[in-house]
Amino acid sequence: MLGGFVSDTNNTTDWAAIESWDRRYYLHNTAASTEYAFTGVERVDGNYITLADGSTLLDFQSQLVSDSMGHRHEAPHNAIRQAMERYGHVFFGMATTYRAEAAKLLVEDVLGAPNSWASRVRFLTSGTEAVENAVQAARLFTGKTLVMTQAHSFHGMASGSTFLRGYRGNVTVPGDRGFTQVRDIPGVPAPGYIPIPPPEHTDYLDDGTLPSLAATEQLIRACGAENIAAIITEPMFGAAGLMPHKDYYRGLHELMRRYGILWIDDEVLCGAGRLGEWFGYQLTPDIAPDIMIVGKGINGSSLPSGGMVVNEAIGDFLEAARWWSGSTWDGHPLVCASIVGTLSYMLENDILSTVRQRGQYLRQSLDHLASQHSHIGRVSGAGLYHAVDLVGVDGKPLIEDDRYTGFAGDLSRNPNAIISGACAEKGVFLGGFVPNTIKCAPPFTITEGEIDHAMEAFDFALRKLAEVYSG
Repeated sequence: MLGGFVSDTNNTTDWAAIESWDRRYYLHNTAASTEYAFTGVERVDGNYITLADGSTLLDFQSQLVSDSMGHRHEAPHNAIRQAMERYGHVFFGMATTYRAEAAKLLVEDVLGAPNSWASRVRFLTSGTEAVENAVQAARLFTGKTLVMTQAHSFHGMASGSTFLRGYRGNVTVPGDRGFTQVRDIPGVPAPGYIPIPPPEHTDYLDDGTLPSLAATEQLIRACGAENIAAIITEPMFGAAGLMPHKDYYRGLHELMRRYGILWIDDEVLCGAGRLGEWFGYQLTPDIAPDIMIVGKGINGSSLPSGGMVVNEAIGDFLEAARWWSGSTWDGHPLVCASIVGTLSYMLENDILSTVRQRGQYLRQSLDHLASQHSHIGRVSGAGLYHAVDLVGVDGKPLIEDDRYTGFAGDLSRNPNAIISGACAEKGVFLGGFVPNTIKCAPPFTITEGEIDHAMEAFDFALRKLAEVYSG
């Protein structure tokens, strides 16, 4: 049957057929086939997801902290429609108006070139691709091999993107006692990548040099700075939902400058306004990366997007050379059109002010919720991305492995799963990736009334959590 799942007369979807095909033919993420819960989506509009049964969910996570302008926002979508009147695909060896305009908007209008660190950008179709390009550029420019990554970080799903156990495409396979066997990708961590300790949390009592920075410096000295091309970081961690201590990035930046190491700043999740600044590194004054990775927010995830911004020295080096790199869809005109539409709208409508105002209201609401629930151990974040860490009566993480999880065992009892299921009962899409952390990251188009609705659902879910973990 070809095209038989939609009726020509009443435009209704045969969801039974869709579920059958989805279960039979699609290769799914994260859940084993015995656990997979089919959730059909009829459509998405604004801040809401309409499911196959007609119910709606308020998207309080911007899906994967990605759909920053809500769903089907007119700015990128109108730009895509207009671009389709002129373009389909144009390979990277030729230039289009949209590629040039998107580059100018990001580098000059957003980042302030030529009076800033930024020089050039290459647009790609995923953050993973951008990370791969950034690592290659750093190694080519420096002639060095090693790249350091933070524990708990996430930089994509290709083998070269990130090298930390549990966040990088490993599988958890069934054994005699359920899903207990964690099988890593053979050969990973690969030669040339070294993990550094994760940063301290925002509530760490700092009485001098942060322990994570002291340990990182020891690793730099042990490996030899002459061998280290770059350190790649996230301003606020995406998968792990971890906001670093306020002194962390200033100290890490000083270390990188002292030892001549490039800084690759992965802003795929936090960039384009998510933390209340255009980019997360700007929360710490007077520091700047050498290479910055962008994606998701630069076009509100209206199409797959990614990008790599480089400083002047790296840009001049690569432009003067023949860099035999690129993929079929680099600088795709429709992707670039969506970036133009989104960034133009954000600039014209001062979206940062909106994020800061709504973010302040969200933080106040979460702090109030924390005062009512002992299972909330920490609220941290900025702008419209806040992480809520859940703890037991002893103040320790409910799931001991916490951010070092290998995703083994019965995941249905993990706090994030309990919270997600209970919030869905109240019509809110909210949860987390690692077991003890909930990520509140609504679209920039969220209203105060919708934040109130989400907090009511979260309050209900926290009471459900207490029934499980406190009897």
